[in-house]
Amino acid sequence: MLESGGAAARGAPLADRIDRWLSGAADPARARRLASDVLGAADRAGFGAQLWARADGVGRVLAALCGAAPFFAPVLSRNPEWLVGLAAEDVTVGRTAEEYRAQVRRWLKGIAPARVPEVLRRFKYWELARITVRELSWDLVPLEKSRETLRELSDLADVLLGEALAHAAARLCEAAGPPRWRCGGREVELGFCVLGLGKLGGQELNYSSDVDLVYVFESPGGETSAGPGGRSPEEYFTRLAQDFGRVLSEVTPEGFLYRVDVDLRPQGSAGALVVSANALVQYYELWAASWEKATFMKARPVAGDLALGWRVIRAIDPMIYRSSMDFAAVEAIRRLKDEVERVKGRSGETFDVKIGAGGIRDVEFVAQALQLLHGGRIPQVRGRSTERALVALAEVGVLPAAQAAALLAAYRFLRRLENRLQMEADRQTHRMPSEREALVRLGRSMGFGGPDPAAALEQALEAHRAAVRRAFGGLLQAGGDEAVFSLFARHVPQLCGSPTTRGMIEELARHFARQVEASSDPERAMNNLDRFIRGVGRRRFYYELLLDRPELVPRLTALFAASEYFSAYFATHPRLIEPIFSDPNVLLLSRRELEEAHAQIRAELAREGTRDPAELELDALRLFHNRELINVGLLDLSNKITPAEAEAALTEIAEVCLDRALAVAAREMERYGQRPVGGEFLVVGMGKLASRELSYGSDLDVIFLYDVPGGRESDLLAAQEYYVRLAQKLIWALRTRTAEGVCYEIDARLRPSGNQGLLVTSLASFARYHERGAQVWERQALLRARPVAGDGRLRKVFVRLRREILLQP
Repeated sequence: MLESGGAAARGAPLADRIDRWLSGAADPARARRLASDVLGAADRAGFGAQLWARADGVGRVLAALCGAAPFFAPVLSRNPEWLVGLAAEDVTVGRTAEEYRAQVRRWLKGIAPARVPEVLRRFKYWELARITVRELSWDLVPLEKSRETLRELSDLADVLLGEALAHAAARLCEAAGPPRWRCGGREVELGFCVLGLGKLGGQELNYSSDVDLVYVFESPGGETSAGPGGRSPEEYFTRLAQDFGRVLSEVTPEGFLYRVDVDLRPQGSAGALVVSANALVQYYELWAASWEKATFMKARPVAGDLALGWRVIRAIDPMIYRSSMDFAAVEAIRRLKDEVERVKGRSGETFDVKIGAGGIRDVEFVAQALQLLHGGRIPQVRGRSTERALVALAEVGVLPAAQAAALLAAYRFLRRLENRLQMEADRQTHRMPSEREALVRLGRSMGFGGPDPAAALEQALEAHRAAVRRAFGGLLQAGGDEAVFSLFARHVPQLCGSPTTRGMIEELARHFARQVEASSDPERAMNNLDRFIRGVGRRRFYYELLLDRPELVPRLTALFAASEYFSAYFATHPRLIEPIFSDPNVLLLSRRELEEAHAQIRAELAREGTRDPAELELDALRLFHNRELINVGLLDLSNKITPAEAEAALTEIAEVCLDRALAVAAREMERYGQRPVGGEFLVVGMGKLASRELSYGSDLDVIFLYDVPGGRESDLLAAQEYYVRLAQKLIWALRTRTAEGVCYEIDARLRPSGNQGLLVTSLASFARYHERGAQVWERQALLRARPVAGDGRLRKVFVRLRREILLQP
């Protein structure tokens, strides 16, 4: 029975009501002993009547704080008025950040600056006591609502960090002056922000946690001078960060606010304590390791200039979420997690809830890895909260619903267990106790009753750990069937969900998985396979083709592993698969064979009868270009041709395209009038086109010339407009984007006077320009110039003229 000096005076029935609450505590005997001390102190302070009038509220508070969080017993004895206040508190709903902010400012109103740290500590423990009572009330916070406690703890930390920083900043401003500097002839005031990472950033802070912080100050935008106390911005804000850290972590009779960990800043403990916004962005752009970028996924401004913090985070986001699947980052996090577990997680005999196998860190890894892999293309799976990330990953189909539900249940259980462990002594511990009595107490605090709460707890823990280990063990191992199938599930869920097509997709996933694992670059192969599936979409014909022709899968996978450039072609033009792979032994085609191949493609499109004449010509050009480019690439990648042969073949393809495009342009010009009588037009290749050294994706450097043999100067001027339009149509035929893509970008800047000159030059004007005004580099450019398309006579004339120009002294 409860023993208290006030119990007899108030009557046994009231004492019994409190005792019924204590009998349900995690450790009833300890709870009764500590509660008697607390009630005695409250009675002596004159609060007895108020307490006994609120017997049920008092019982709930004492059962929680003396049963599962006994470090609170001496706090309540020193502050008996807290027991009255907590008994009267409405704990049916949690507090919001705004409510915390309003409450703490009431506590701080009229307080001398020197007492602010003390008041902040008292406020923290008052609110922590209220959160503890609420968290231990299963009727108010069942397991599925356990995130409410993590959110309250995080919001409380945000508010306390904000007030502590404001206090430190005010004291520094008073001592050294405000953070203002002269920069570029004007005075600027620079902002300072505290970024929270880890569980604080994810708004899932645990009961007795470090806070992972990064300090960032606003970049001044130039050299600064005349700062406060002669300090540079870095010196000033370093002092502010140090003062802020002392306000947080110094232990006083009222306790402490938070243990601070700043090792996640750039270069860790070896780096500067504070960093400018520009330097932080540059670090993540150029130097940050994969695990650092993954850690920054949870970054969130928590104190100071929040707008500055969000600007920095938005600038760094593109460096974290890549458009391709970042398997390297996932593997880096896995290695780091394994190393931490090896060093710390196995150092004791009992299970570590945080970093042990099947623990909290494993759930976080599954969520974080899938976010890294898919967040670049699926923004809705990004986020700082592990719990919300698991829900989002299931909603978009990345994580199977049943697996997501199991991970969520495990995560909630493990996080509640972590809080229960830390409530014991407000100590940052994660290891399960080994003593029988402590396990029974822990089991009861977790809601397990019956004859053996310890056994029930251990059985439930093992079930959750097993579910986590299964999810973690099968997570996207490069080349695994499930990894490849998950790509199909993401992009074509209809085919994966249909009984008639799921088997086909599973079989194809197995084929690709084997080839990806055996490829030269599995990560690149997976990324490009993902791009390919996204491009093909629900057009099942191509998947059926790959199953019917299984020899295509290794060739296609080898291409995915070797070349981003060609993989992009297949992603946007899956129809290239069938003709390109029809005969893997076909080598390079001659000029005549290339022209015949173009004619055949054009004839096939014409038989379809679905395009207008202009569209037919453009699509025929692009299909020809794409097919032949891929053919050269496959031969190149398989080392069946030399690099020089590949460059020459690419140049030959370009010349055929230029010749055909010129014919298309000439037909288009028929609607604009007759070609000038006797007029001739020439496309001159420059640069690598001229030297037959084109590479994949090269622009075509050209100049356009025309002539009217025997014509007067007035005849040339009259022909100018026609040939300018002809050149424009030629460019249009090659660079206009259709459903089949583009052929080439055209660069005509090597013409006389560059961009300032006319697009098309008469042969006579070209000769005069090089006689009188050409620069040395322009003459050098002629060393490689040669005709690539156009009229035969003008080709010969240009070759003679080029020789004459180059032979001039």
